[in-house]
Amino acid sequence: MLAVPELRARYLGYVRDIAEHWLDWNKLGPVATRYQTLIADAVKADTKKLDSFEEFQKALEGSIATNTEGRGPGPTGSIKSFADQRRAYLLGLETVKNAKAPVK
Repeated sequence: MLAVPELRARYLGYVRDIAEHWLDWNKLGPVATRYQTLIADAVKADTKKLDSFEEFQKALEGSIATNTEGRGPGPTGSIKSFADQRRAYLLGLETVKNAKAPVK
């Protein structure tokens, strides 16, 4: 797909649109917060979760400490941190920065 110039340009336009609009925490944050709230009771009741409920709450925007218990995926950052870093990376790529936004 990326070898076809027209499809590559279209793809990069979608990547730019996602980076500019959907990885923007002002837009993504409220959506993520709604989903976190929606599943909070189920996470709290889970007796086999790998991390504490407090870590689940911090995972959205807070700082998350390194997992020292040897369980779970290990050290991670928050969802906000990931989105901000990914957005900056994608918008820093010349091919994405110069891509034409898709027609809506």
